[in-house]
Amino acid sequence: MRVRHLFSFFIVTTLWAFGSMLFSATAAPEGSLFADGEKRVAEFTHDELLSRNMPAELAFLPEAISNLSMPGNRAGIWALDALDAVRYGLKVDLTHDQRYDDTLCTRAALSCLQEYYERYGEWDLALAAYLHSPAVLNACLQSGDSTLLLHTLTLSDLGRMEKSDHSSPAEEMYTLYFDRPISMEAVTHLTGISAKEFSGTNPIFRSDPLVPLEGYGLKFPPYVAQTIEVDSLYAVTDRMVAAREAELLKKQKEAEEERKQTSITYTVKYGDTLSGIAQKHRVRVSDIKKWNKLRSDFIRERQKLIIYK
Repeated sequence: MRVRHLFSFFIVTTLWAFGSMLFSATAAPEGSLFADGEKRVAEFTHDELLSRNMPAELAFLPEAISNLSMPGNRAGIWALDALDAVRYGLKVDLTHDQRYDDTLCTRAALSCLQEYYERYGEWDLALAAYLHSPAVLNACLQSGDSTLLLHTLTLSDLGRMEKSDHSSPAEEMYTLYFDRPISMEAVTHLTGISAKEFSGTNPIFRSDPLVPLEGYGLKFPPYVAQTIEVDSLYAVTDRMVAAREAELLKKQKEAEEERKQTSITYTVKYGDTLSGIAQKHRVRVSDIKKWNKLRSDFIRERQKLIIYK
């Protein structure tokens, strides 16, 4: 363990200098912070660490890993793995991702770090497990390979970090709460905000249409929220859904007309069966029944059957 600390300063300095070129960002996208910015996030994290009797240096972990490429399906300001998020009660599925709720993500990440500390007995090892996964750490410990430990962040590294003075406060957002699905197209149509910009501000919502989740609303800049109401979003969504249904019905009718132009009328002969007629005309029995509204395979001589080519 001592050897690791001899290299830590050199490694962290290298990461800071070349991080933006060597690694892809995994931090939360713009808009995922609290409404009044990073200050409130830091205060909440500090209080959580204090109440859990955890090292204060851990508050700098989100900043330290913001430019690191990490394994697994990670998201949120703590780059929390999806499986860990679910283990600690967060909702992560095709419609919502609560890793972008900074409060829940912070609590889950600190619980995960606590679990690893209890397992390994050292905060540096807990950090290695969090950053690289327990499986990778266990393999290194069993093999005696110290490469991983030499190239991971330590508690001392986090203690040397200072908050950037160049960070700008996040824009205050206004929240509209909704209780039924809203089309993303309706949002972009009414607000002029692009789908990409909206998703950056509302990363918890992952599907289109946007599905309600208790306790969460849609965040907009105040100048946008002052000009729209949730009822307007409902109304536009309903109109767009109706328009799509009408267009689909129109296409179905056009397809039906086109099929009629390529249909024939077959007169059933003595000894004919549906399967034989279907095979002869290279269609399915189920299609013949559907086209002619037949409830069974029974047909009679001189019966007229419509068959589409």
